[in-house]
Amino acid sequence: MSESERMPERGRASENERAPESGRASGSGRAPESGRASGSGRMPESGIRSENRRRLEYQEFSYQVVNDGICILRCYGENGRVEIPEQLEGLPVTELSDYAFAEKMEQEPEYTGELTCICGELLEELYLPGTIRRLGRYVFYNCVRFRRLSFYSDIAYMGAGGFTGCGRLSQLVVHQTEGKSCLREILQDLKQAVTVACYPALEPSVLAQPEGAGRNSEGSGGNSEGSGRNSEGSGRNSEGSGRNSEGSGRNSERGGSEAPLWRLVFPEFFEEAVENTPARIISTQTHGMGIQYRNTFRNTQIIFQEYDKLFEMGKYNIDFINILNMAVSRLMFPYCLESSAGGEYGGWLREHWKESAFCLLEQESRSELCWLAEEFAGTGEEVETLIQAANDKKDTQMVSKLMDISHKRFPKKVRRFSL
Repeated sequence: MSESERMPERGRASENERAPESGRASGSGRAPESGRASGSGRMPESGIRSENRRRLEYQEFSYQVVNDGICILRCYGENGRVEIPEQLEGLPVTELSDYAFAEKMEQEPEYTGELTCICGELLEELYLPGTIRRLGRYVFYNCVRFRRLSFYSDIAYMGAGGFTGCGRLSQLVVHQTEGKSCLREILQDLKQAVTVACYPALEPSVLAQPEGAGRNSEGSGGNSEGSGRNSEGSGRNSEGSGRNSEGSGRNSERGGSEAPLWRLVFPEFFEEAVENTPARIISTQTHGMGIQYRNTFRNTQIIFQEYDKLFEMGKYNIDFINILNMAVSRLMFPYCLESSAGGEYGGWLREHWKESAFCLLEQESRSELCWLAEEFAGTGEEVETLIQAANDKKDTQMVSKLMDISHKRFPKKVRRFSL
């Protein structure tokens, strides 16, 4: 048998005939220049929705063709913000490979460009298009600085250990589509506190209402008992309503001012292995209310009534910052919020008004603080106290907004004298 006819060792195909792994295309299916995509691989402005409409920094990708789609192997760029394109070479980007963003992977793809591989501790933010259907095993393994993920809810498969070591991932932005949602599966892998902001991928009227939780006219905008004011403005914010601070679960750099459909906070939980020595059995015990909040799903959809019922217990068992953000989020974006639940959230905010306001100021959550001042400040003196605190922090933007609220809500009477 000649050299050209020899069967590959151990049944493996030769370099030009290698069988695709897990349905992946062979080396000949790669794009030229080691499968790299440059500027042409960037998502078009008119394409899939993204929180960030700005032109992101230059990016390149190593990838393979798989089942009439593209599987991303590695991403290269100038900083930790990565936006996966919707298409490459006219094919939809449908997968992230195993260990795609891990610091090390089993076989590093060839790359001759000058950009840095965004993996491990370099990854900070990731924006996935609506074409993604599969996330590989350990795709974000030990991405210790990864803090924000934007994705569509119809991801069909997620490999084991995908979020292992992602202890700082605290902001999820989900674009809700019809059908099953992958949100709960992701939340179960994240034990830390997570804020989830939901934007409809379709028109809200097209999306199916969550089971057992219709939109309540009294509660959907908040109510007078819960928010301290009529709900005409409870579902909107003050001047800064279209934007939240970086840590609030929305992106302040969006091209528009559209508010999310809803925003929820899922507290932390942790697991403890307990050994029963005589029986040689190790059992796992779960602590913290985070697991209870993550169990408020039915058929992969969040049940808002079940979520809101947990607040009565949560306000005594969840740390102040998370319970504050939970109450503010539910009243600012009151999707499927019943009037009784709105009253519970609003009552807690009224009781803790001052410390809540100063906490939001410390977090630089400007739009939330403006909303709180508009809805819950009882006197002009309370707003003046916030203005002074913002001035002490040299936050001129916040000072200006609070002064506008003070003048609008508590106008000073002009004294008139007659001679």
